[in-house]
Amino acid sequence: MSQEKFWILFSKKLSGEASDSERKELESLIIEHPEWQYAIQNLEDLWQHQSAKDNTQEEDAYMLHLHRMNELDIPFGDTVNMPTIKNRSKTWYWVAAAVLAVTIGLFSFRSLFNNKKAAPADEINEVSTRQGSKSKVQLPDGTVVWLNAGSKLTYTKEYGQQSREVNLIGEGYFDVIKNKEKPFVIHTSNINIKVLGTVFNVKAYPEDKQTETSLIRGSIEVTIKNRPNNKIILSPNEKLVVENEFFIKKEAEKNDSKYEQPVISINKLKLSPVDSTVAEIQWIDNKLVFDDEAFADLAVRMERWYDVDIKIDSKDPQLLQKRITGNFEKETIDQAIEALKEMIPGMPFKYEKTGNKIIIHR
Repeated sequence: MSQEKFWILFSKKLSGEASDSERKELESLIIEHPEWQYAIQNLEDLWQHQSAKDNTQEEDAYMLHLHRMNELDIPFGDTVNMPTIKNRSKTWYWVAAAVLAVTIGLFSFRSLFNNKKAAPADEINEVSTRQGSKSKVQLPDGTVVWLNAGSKLTYTKEYGQQSREVNLIGEGYFDVIKNKEKPFVIHTSNINIKVLGTVFNVKAYPEDKQTETSLIRGSIEVTIKNRPNNKIILSPNEKLVVENEFFIKKEAEKNDSKYEQPVISINKLKLSPVDSTVAEIQWIDNKLVFDDEAFADLAVRMERWYDVDIKIDSKDPQLLQKRITGNFEKETIDQAIEALKEMIPGMPFKYEKTGNKIIIHR
């Protein structure tokens, strides 16, 4: 029943027909099923693009979709006494549901909403954000996580019962509910983080040069891959930086007796003199902040932020390593590139943009 109720409430929300109580009920359903977040995010975006179109074809496709689901014995509302396509009126339900059905395409409702049988104990919940977007999810224990672009959070269905462990790829901001009996643990490719209850940011993109952990409030315990006995305790307003390049180079040398140690540094977070905000968590407020950052590294972040592919002339090391300071908030990708020209005087560059591909050179 939960998937049918979700469908109705979500359709009403998209069409602007949901009441306050229905919106609250929808939020409760989403909290119960955080694994739906990625699908919801995509459907909301696609609905915005489709809402201004004539949805006659979408409605027809939706009705055909319902019939097929009924044949497959997949519960999805009342498919027995459905009105014919020619006789029905274009209400919020038909329009919203039709667009959703079409935009989902080959995506399987059986895998997303099926509740015909209990999930195995080791089934994994996954919450993902695509490039150019962010999302917020509340875990079963009340812990809140914001995920930056191109990030993924996974945890088992048993989360919170015996332990609280999650796996992170990408960047996440965590506001962890305190529970001394069940510490909250984050696993990334190169570090593990253990907390009782605190607020912090973790940046762990595999393609980045560094893995960063920034502590805002409370305390956290960090262990480095291959150094489980060496625990690092961070205090508020401290940032731990681990060089990822070490792990890439040493992956094939695990049995080397001369195994080196990764490069680690602990730095104080820089607070803005204007409002005392922390640059590392400004992305939550839709601000891309960069402070003395190499152009090559900033380009990687801009790719995620704007969902584009940026190539800087690899034969121009001066341009690649040029240090830049600034921030973007409401700028489009074209406005951001033009602004970068002003931020690096004395080194003018040109760019060509085709679709979502951008080539930068001098």
